[in-house]
Amino acid sequence: MGRTDAVRGRRSIHDVAAEAGVSVATVSRVLSGARSVREDSAAAVLAAVEKLGYRPNQVGRALRRQQTQVVGMVVPRVNNPFFPSIVQACEEDLRARGYALLLSTSDDDPDVERQRLEMLVDRQVDGLLVSPCRWADSGPAVAAAQRLVPLVELDRGTDGFGGDFVAVDDDGGIGQVVDHLRASGRARLAFVGSDEDNFSGKARHEAFVRRAGRLPRGHVLLGTFSEAWGYEAGLRVLRGAPRPDAVVCANDLIAIGVLRAAEELGLSVPGDVAVSGYDDIDMARVCKPSLTTVRQPVAELTRTAIDLLLARMADRGRPATRRLLGTALVVRESTAG
Repeated sequence: MGRTDAVRGRRSIHDVAAEAGVSVATVSRVLSGARSVREDSAAAVLAAVEKLGYRPNQVGRALRRQQTQVVGMVVPRVNNPFFPSIVQACEEDLRARGYALLLSTSDDDPDVERQRLEMLVDRQVDGLLVSPCRWADSGPAVAAAQRLVPLVELDRGTDGFGGDFVAVDDDGGIGQVVDHLRASGRARLAFVGSDEDNFSGKARHEAFVRRAGRLPRGHVLLGTFSEAWGYEAGLRVLRGAPRPDAVVCANDLIAIGVLRAAEELGLSVPGDVAVSGYDDIDMARVCKPSLTTVRQPVAELTRTAIDLLLARMADRGRPATRRLLGTALVVRESTAG
């Protein structure tokens, strides 16, 4: 430990290297996001950073590299519990690699989103993680920011975006739900989703229609990713004829609203109607009945996005990477009759 660090009680990069059993150069490569480090070595370095409470000298690094060590992030909103889980995972991963996270929300408004992206670029962030609120309308602002700052689209995409992108395989996730419901004898399926203005709403709706085939009129309802919309749509579809024996929902908040509608109408779940969600937020486990849902690999999703961003920051000319990650069906009481 250098004299200044010793006086302040700070740990140095040499302490991290000794704790992890690797070279100083390896520690430096891990913290800079280099991909040429063995997975076990990278894990040892990150564990040592956490254990020792190592904090890089950010001022010195910024002066040497002309970097701020800050990554900006824009998400649609934080009242959907899925996005706070994404933000938390990103913040923890970035902190371990020596970066701070500067978060903004777009409130599902492309104009607000554009303003937030411009603000983060003006703040001279080193890179951007963006979950666009609209499939088409968000495109121009995202493209403008990408020309100025390394950028990765996370969880949601925009039409025609040619840069780095990582999301989950929504087609496969909805397919897992439909296959499960068919195997359990459900024949009259309905879908309650978000409008097609955002990437996830569009992908999940299209995946359901491909798999469900011809449906009775009124068995597909599109609105917003909210519990209030799920309740409203649930009342409509469950009062209709023929009544569905299963409702596939585009996220867990919608599904919780449908569960409330079924209870109000005196229908048993899953006896009269099965209900499924998507995301596996914490409420999916504790609601009554507990909710069958599609689990997204949040840790892998955020880690991949940060890996891609740091690689882009190191090499602006590298080929773009697009990744779709697999999902897992979590079967609970709402479909397990």
